[in-house]
Amino acid sequence: MKSAEGRGRTLDEAVDAALIELQESRRHVDVKILSETPEETVVEVTVIDQTAPSMGVAPAPANGKAELAKNLVEGLLKHMGVRAQVSVRAGADPITLDISGRDLGGLIGWRGETLRALQSVTNVMVGKHLAEGERVIVDVERYRQRREHTVREIAMRAARQVKMTGDAITLDAMQPFERRAIHLALEGDPDVTSSSIGEEPERRVVVGPRKSGGE
Repeated sequence: MKSAEGRGRTLDEAVDAALIELQESRRHVDVKILSETPEETVVEVTVIDQTAPSMGVAPAPANGKAELAKNLVEGLLKHMGVRAQVSVRAGADPITLDISGRDLGGLIGWRGETLRALQSVTNVMVGKHLAEGERVIVDVERYRQRREHTVREIAMRAARQVKMTGDAITLDAMQPFERRAIHLALEGDPDVTSSSIGEEPERRVVVGPRKSGGE
């Protein structure tokens, strides 16, 4: 299969660079992240074999996909005995579903593990209606926004410790949006650097001293 490596400051920039070389659209490729640092993201973009037999289900229109995902999550919550409201976040890309209600901490779980599982189930069940590489984000009471604030504080504490000791620190495994928040929080710090290591779901951020003279 035809593939190309792309580089950029953000994931989108890296993917776009590879797409230009391949002269393909996003819906016809698979993206693999090779490395990510505050300065650069490197991806491998592979063209999907268009001659492979499909399952006979075309991706649904954007509005239809959002409503389908919303109805699916509502059904899952009802089955779980959770009383909550599900809405489609206006203007969000990718499709984002907001769940609101009372006492929804159990739906989030420890560090968002239950929420991550709910999101995974949603994407598996609605996946045949999505374009290649497309996914649905599920959020509970803006947990992701609050979690991003928390991990930024973690990043600052780690940076202070690295400056004091000179030793690198490996943080706990985090979800992609959490790692991105860490990188963004530290990208302007002249004394420390951050990078991601490992494979999902155990991928972690390493915060270390920036070498003199730059890298």
